Parts: sequence; C-alpha cells; structure tokens
Amino acid sequence: MRYIPDMASPRGTFALATALFSGVVASSATGQTFDLLGLGPAGFSSRAYGLSDDGRVASGGSPGNPAQGFWWTRADGRRDVGVVLGLPFGSYSYGISGDGGTLVGQYGIDAYRWTIGSPSLDILGRLPGYQSAFAQDANHDGSIVVGRSESFDGAIGQAFRCTSTTGLVGLGYTQPGHVYSEAAAISRDGTTIVGHSRGGGYSEAFAWREDVGMQVLAGLDSTNEARAYGTNFDGRVVVGDTRYGAGNQGAVMWISGQPVALGFASGYSRSAATAVDDSGSVVVGYVSAPFQTAAIWTPGRGMEPLSAYLAFHGVQVPAGVNLLTATAVSADGSTIVGYTGLNGGPVEGFIVSIPSPNTIFMFVLAFSATARRARR
Repeated sequence: MRYIPDMASPRGTFALATALFSGVVASSATGQTFDLLGLGPAGFSSRAYGLSDDGRVASGGSPGNPAQGFWWTRADGRRDVGVVLGLPFGSYSYGISGDGGTLVGQYGIDAYRWTIGSPSLDILGRLPGYQSAFAQDANHDGSIVVGRSESFDGAIGQAFRCTSTTGLVGLGYTQPGHVYSEAAAISRDGTTIVGHSRGGGYSEAFAWREDVGMQVLAGLDSTNEARAYGTNFDGRVVVGDTRYGAGNQGAVMWISGQPVALGFASGYSRSAATAVDDSGSVVVGYVSAPFQTAAIWTPGRGMEPLSAYLAFHGVQVPAGVNLLTATAVSADGSTIVGYTGLNGGPVEGFIVSIPSPNTIFMFVLAFSATARRARR
C-alpha cells in the first residue's frame, strides 16, 4: 500500500506540492552515460558507495586479500588505494568528501581518512573499548569524518565524529539502554550527522547537531522504528526507512524533522532511501520483495525501479545487469552510483549520469516555509 497523507497536515502540504510539481520532469536526449567500475585486483566483486558533489568522482571497495578501496573518474578510470600505496592490509572505502578529494573507510581494524594523492593514510583509530572502526562519510572538504566503532561481532557499537583537533568522539545513543549506534552520513556543511541508534529490538533514526546533540527523527507509527542513511548539503533533508503502520519498512524523507512517506514501487512491498540530492527532488535507494532492485523517487514519478527511470530518460542498462542498490547521488541529482547483483553475475559498482534529468525548483524550501507557517 501507499501512505496517503492528511491534506490538512504538513505531510499533506508536501503531497499537494508534489502534485503541483508532477508535470515538470523533462528528459535529456544527449550525454547519458552508464559505466561498470570493475571488480578490483582480486576479481571478486566491487561496490560503489560514495560520490562527489559534482558527480565526477566515485568511490567504493572490493573484497579480497587485501580488500581494496578505490576511486574512479571518467578521465583516469579506476584506481585502487592499496595498489597505489602498496598497503599490506585492506583499505576498504565507504565514503568520499563532497569535493572528491578525500576517501574514508576501514584499514585493518581502524577507521582511516586519505587525501587522494598523499603518500600515506591518516589512521583515525577507534573509540576506547571497541575492537574495530569504520569511517562512513565526510563533509565537503574531508575535515570532519563520521562512522562507528563496534565490537568484533557487531553486537555493540557507537557512532563517532572525528576532526583533527578532537580525534574520535562518541556521539552516544538516542535512549538509555541502547547498545549500538552508527553515523551513516554527514551534511556537506558539517553541521548535521544522521544515522540510527538501536536497542531492545528496534532502531530509532537520529540527527545530531553540535548545539543540541542527538535528536530522534520520528517514524510514521507508534513504534518509532526508523533508520536514517543520507542527508542533503545542510541537513534540512534526511532520508532513510521507517515502518509504515502495520506494514513493511518503507522509504521516508524528513524535511526539517517532519517525516514524509515515499512509498513503494508498483509490485514491491518494501523500500529504503539511502541518499538525496540537494533539493530533495531526487532520492535513491532500493525496493525489495519479491526481489531487490535499485530504486529512485522523484516528485513527478514517485518510487520506481532505477532501470525504469533510466529507460524513461533514454539510458539502457546492459542486458543481464541488475542494478541491486543505489547508494549515492550527486548534488544536482544527475549522477547516481551503486552496485549490481542477482542474475548469477558478480556484484559490481556502477555509475550512471543523466545531464539535467529534471527541472524541479527548490520545492523543499517552499515546503519547509509552508510547514512552519502551518505549525504557528
């Protein structure tokens, strides 16, 4: 089912705004590109997780012995961190700074930050009392890194924020008694960190800001079950998933803290949102059940498989390639990365670009103003 908002509520205001903007998606007939990013030196698989603001630099990781973090540009192709630096241990990468100059990830059992082109990694370590750490994202210039430290079995963990002056600082949890939290993303301006905190069998989405600390992002039902995975440049738009009443987990967008259900693609009963462009008009992630495939949400077309959206814009996915998950999107919504899967083939990172895929105005800002007026 799809969540149908009350038209008298701020969520309903968003639905009305969506309807007003539903006719402005325009197709671009030239300049589309689709690339697979290679399987790495070990030849097993690869996953793309990160993308620079301008969509020109993608990043990710490939398992192997050792595992390899990589970055990719159209001009130079794929470059593997461990190969370039001659590293003896894995250098898996989970994120990239907005300017495309800094990779973050895990080296051995520690979080790392690496300025592309420098002679060595900046080993960030891990929070005291934990056995491993993962750096998952960085702000625009790479000066702030976020992620998680956890036990070897992953049962307990804590989100962290790291700068050159503070080192790793734990962010805590949303509730007393929670034993696990992780920071999945940070806004490019560095003000907002999003993720989830877990305990007692359920997860709460959060947004962390230095002046207020960790604040719960409300779910769409009384359980408050939700997780946040991505945010836009200033933290006003956050995306993730939440429980839709008695139904399955579904994609959600929080605009200035207010949750909006993004629904499911036709024929699918689950969805999740992993990343959002600056305006909030392009959200990427995946849909699943009966099977998983990468997905995209736009105001004019709603939630749909990414392959259908690409076909609408004249981009054909190669035969036999299933776009399993979309993990990041450029600031203007025109470039998307993720990884393939299913169909018996290897898991492999991909990047696809559609120059100027839409002409949506900054409707998020208009919605936020409308919602604030409605609450007065």
